[in-house]
Amino acid sequence: MTGDWFAAATAGKAPTVVGSGHNRWTMVHLDDLADAYVRAAESGRAGEVFDVTDRSRATVLEMATAAARAAGFQGELRPVPLGEARRTMGDFADALAVDQHVDARKAVRLLGWQPRHGGFVDEADIFYAAWKAWRA
Repeated sequence: MTGDWFAAATAGKAPTVVGSGHNRWTMVHLDDLADAYVRAAESGRAGEVFDVTDRSRATVLEMATAAARAAGFQGELRPVPLGEARRTMGDFADALAVDQHVDARKAVRLLGWQPRHGGFVDEADIFYAAWKAWRA
């Protein structure tokens, strides 16, 4: 979705969020995820499951707004009612409207893992620059 937000904002269109956008998604920077994978593989803890996420608890609306601002869009975002989103996206709309509560304490405790990157909102400018470079 972050790429969709960047693309819409860059084109001067209002980025969309499904529902009110007050739900929360968990995210993790790819470098932090890779670090967690290496730590899990090297730990010898076979059969364990670890949730890996950054510490941010921004709403989807806050994330979409940060993406839009990073891309230079100053207008209002466009909320899409869940029913309308279901007609165009199918079941995926429900996944976008879910409120996620994931905690990485187990990975911190057992693997010594810590996210080094801030959340999406804090680093939206960096993510936008990477997205632009990828598109070039």
